Amino acid sequence: MKISRQTIGFALLGVAYLIAAFLVFRHSAEEARTDRVTIRFSQWQLEGTVRKAFDAIIARYEQLNPRVHVVHLAVPDTVYLPWIQTQMVGGTGPDIAEYVWIWPDIARRFQPLDEDVMKPNPYNQGTPLEGVPWRDTNIDGFSNDDSYIKALSHYYGITVTSHVNRIVYNRELIRKITGSPEPPRTYREFVALCARIQAYAKAHDLNLVPLGASQDTYPFLTYMVMGTMGSGLSERLDVRHRLQIYQDQLASQYLRGEWNFETPELEAGLEVLEHLGSVATPGFVQRRRHTALADFVAQRTAMVAMPSWEASSLPLICSFDIGAFPFPYPLQDDPVYGHLARGPYGEGPRTSVMGLYVNRTTKHRAEAIDFLQFLTSVEGARIFTNVSNWQPATVGVKPSGFAAQFTQETEGWAWAASYIGITIDAEQFLRTRFSTLWNANGGLKAFQAEVKAGLESRIRDDLRREVISGVHNLQREDNIAVASYFATPPDRRPRKLELATLSNEIKVYQFGRLLAAPDPRHP
Repeated sequence: MKISRQTIGFALLGVAYLIAAFLVFRHSAEEARTDRVTIRFSQWQLEGTVRKAFDAIIARYEQLNPRVHVVHLAVPDTVYLPWIQTQMVGGTGPDIAEYVWIWPDIARRFQPLDEDVMKPNPYNQGTPLEGVPWRDTNIDGFSNDDSYIKALSHYYGITVTSHVNRIVYNRELIRKITGSPEPPRTYREFVALCARIQAYAKAHDLNLVPLGASQDTYPFLTYMVMGTMGSGLSERLDVRHRLQIYQDQLASQYLRGEWNFETPELEAGLEVLEHLGSVATPGFVQRRRHTALADFVAQRTAMVAMPSWEASSLPLICSFDIGAFPFPYPLQDDPVYGHLARGPYGEGPRTSVMGLYVNRTTKHRAEAIDFLQFLTSVEGARIFTNVSNWQPATVGVKPSGFAAQFTQETEGWAWAASYIGITIDAEQFLRTRFSTLWNANGGLKAFQAEVKAGLESRIRDDLRREVISGVHNLQREDNIAVASYFATPPDRRPRKLELATLSNEIKVYQFGRLLAAPDPRHP
């Protein structure tokens, strides 16, 4: 019997209809169940490993809690903010949403979790975290900006991971070139490795450079190199001995002539950056991060500067074995920069990110909190790191083998001083000048000359705006205080007038005096 193509087509169409009808019926039946609660969870981490991790956590959670169904909404980051704002305004927002503390309307859209984070996580029973308040099971105690909103004095977000920047490398290619797959341990070993890669590429006529970078990733190395190499300078500038120098302090000290980019420590940092530019992909300042990633996957670069959240996808797409290592900053034993070094260097305290917030209008608050508790429990965190290759944020949970290479180094010198992010306009100016440092017709001296000619005016303009804004804020606060005082019945008026805090007034006064004073470098 011969079957016509038309008959086969109708048969396939019928099968497709039956499958679609079954799926619609199952979905309708699911919604019709009165004994099952559905909660929706949205986030924008579209890396395949992360989505799989959340799906695995949801599957395990639903196994433990068959009464609850969790719908995972993965939305691209390019449209996530307008999407979530539209959903929240329209009353159709998810029960749990990934959000960032600097985005608007947190208090209006989400609900505080103060009482919840003080109670033990029930999913930690039988683990070392049994009976420990939920807050204290997180690596930073939910003290990060996404969890505890300082302006509102409430806990709002539950954070689940942490990230650092690393240099990812092709282990097989490095083994072929050097005979060993191990990464460089010192700055001089890194310099030597880059030279060997360049020599190998030339000898074999390969389109291969040592390091891949882009306009999205080079700031990671730039800020850290200048920060670590500038540790000796930071020690001298930290007159209050707080192991932290705020940006307005750095700006003031620059205008007073206490430091510049010819200071030995910072000049050394610029030399290190100049070398990095010479071994990186040509034109990397104009390239986007996906091009650097494509070059590494295609083995046109042996290494690539990359944040840990992006590197987690590499094991899925690379046809070769990969590793990762922190940039080996020059230490005291370095023959050139050792006298300026203050290492070993740390990366600061561990801070968790990726805040998950509970919708203020959710009808299923208990279930949303319960799911977040499982997500951040010992079991949930293990699933998360093993599937996603991201760092867990739950105390005592070890990262997966791949994620372990991105564990933050918390021991060592880690002065919180950014010699690039001084003020807003100054930072933008400096970032545009780095093209001179890495240009064949530029270099270190050309960069220093451009910075010397243009940085001071940018800092002064930024501080001038700070003074103007500060004066206006003080005037508003004073007017409100006076109005409140006289609007209060005489018998209930306070003995003292509550005005702006003294620290705010001092800041405005100091900046004003600094801007009015003669420049000590130009008498």
